Amino acid sequence: MLSGYASSGCHREALDVFRRMLAAGVVPNEFTLSSVLTACRGGGGAALIHAVAVMRGVDHMPYVVNALIDAYASHGDGLVDARRLFEALGGRRTAASWTSMIAGYVRWGQENTGLQLFQNIIQDDVELSPFTCSIAIHACASVGNLCFGQQIHVLSIRKALGVNLAVANSLVDMYCICESILEARRLFDEMPERNLVTWNTIIAGYSRCDPLMAMQLLVDMNLEPNCLTLTSITSACAGLAALRCGQQVHGAVLRRKYGDDLKISNALVDMYSKCGSISNAKKVFNMMNCKDIVSWTSMIGGYGMNGCANEAIELFNSMVHAGVHPDHVVFMGLISACSHAGLVDEGWNLLRSMLFEYDIQPNKEIYGCVTNLLARAGMLREAFNLIDTMPLTPDEPVWGALLDACKMHKNVDLGRLVARKIIEINPGEVRAYVLLANIYAADSKWGECAVTRKLLRGTGSSKEVGMSWVEVTDKVYSFSTADSSSPQVSLADEVLQILAQHMDETGNDFVDNISRTSNISEADSGGLSSDSNCPELNKLFMQCKENLTEIFITGYLFKEGTNLRANVDIRASCEASVISW
Repeated sequence: MLSGYASSGCHREALDVFRRMLAAGVVPNEFTLSSVLTACRGGGGAALIHAVAVMRGVDHMPYVVNALIDAYASHGDGLVDARRLFEALGGRRTAASWTSMIAGYVRWGQENTGLQLFQNIIQDDVELSPFTCSIAIHACASVGNLCFGQQIHVLSIRKALGVNLAVANSLVDMYCICESILEARRLFDEMPERNLVTWNTIIAGYSRCDPLMAMQLLVDMNLEPNCLTLTSITSACAGLAALRCGQQVHGAVLRRKYGDDLKISNALVDMYSKCGSISNAKKVFNMMNCKDIVSWTSMIGGYGMNGCANEAIELFNSMVHAGVHPDHVVFMGLISACSHAGLVDEGWNLLRSMLFEYDIQPNKEIYGCVTNLLARAGMLREAFNLIDTMPLTPDEPVWGALLDACKMHKNVDLGRLVARKIIEINPGEVRAYVLLANIYAADSKWGECAVTRKLLRGTGSSKEVGMSWVEVTDKVYSFSTADSSSPQVSLADEVLQILAQHMDETGNDFVDNISRTSNISEADSGGLSSDSNCPELNKLFMQCKENLTEIFITGYLFKEGTNLRANVDIRASCEASVISW
């Protein structure tokens, strides 16, 4: 009876039976105590059972010792006792002893120690079990140790464990987490047997790096998706900003009665926010019965990325009143929202609150957000002083935020200094050279611009292509700068010629008109300008504006009232700004 309760997870009932057994005067043996210790994994009490084992003289029996190690290791404060018993076993250690000890370390965030023990298993030629291999692979994934994970993969094949489903699933997960998706896919395709865990793992991996493939895998999946599957697909829809598809997934969630699941609700809030449907994100958030820090962070970040900075701050205050303690991610979303809305004082107050009220030390990402906040507002010198005095060593993104602003505000001297800082950190950083060249060009310093572009060519690096896409009704059209594959490209070219002629006639007024028409600031458009005295800049301006123009033209090709959603990634030689409306 006791063993049945313990193996079924009914720990309280098992312990109650054990108490009644002792009260009845029945003497427990080593098998009884090992079953009771299994129940102690869930609610503690291992030390008490250990004392009973010592009194009965069975504390050295293999069954009891292994159960004691497992029970102690299941609690973070019991790892020391578990390791003491493990070391006392000496040559009497079994595969179960090793597995329990490794699992304890991995469970409580000491993955590297667990991996060291796994190496000792190999050296001592202890027989490996699928469970031991799976735990070690999970440890590799947790610490991002791809090399060790690959070695375990080879070892599992050599020990004929590679065909074990649990081991194979752990390997697919490890490759996905370590951003080796091709290896994960190769292993997935070679698996003779797959279960729902297998499909969920590979779909979750692709949702982080290739959302389209994640959705294709859902179509190919021959099993009924569960809550985890739909959570990953919702994240994929968020990555693609595919609102229509996300709404269909939301419908599937409601039909399967997963609407109360916390993780999928958080994913839905994030998806609607990234798709620009902030009202639907708010509806999902308000309908959640239980909210965690991720829920609040997703909604605050959603307000921020959709230009609702004041709403983000109000929600932050509500979160604090609800007793939720903010973290770095919350403050980064808030300060970023203030930056895009130009709320310098509010953003600065948030930084002070973070430091003095919540005792949270800003990381480099936070400093980058504050730098961007000051720089976008034209406070370039203050932003430089902040970077110069920050307690952390500034990296490329931090300096890059200031360099963007130097270009926006045409500050040549500071831009030159900041670009040098970035190049010192990474001599092959293309974006620094490009922005510096554009800063020179904006100030008509053509000689310095030419020298900088020559240095850029000397790095041997190529620019990153900016991709944009437009969703019309239920179809997505994607294209890049100077794209000629669109069916409407000839019409786009004709209109571009008209725009180019108008640009030559009106000069810089063209840029202002475009900015006002599309509600794009100079910062968002990358600070592009038209200069009839520089044909190369005119050509560059046309190429970078082509994406935006094609979006407008594509919209006109459909009848009035058709839903049109666009995500535009405007890049001028690697400088990127994303606009969605």
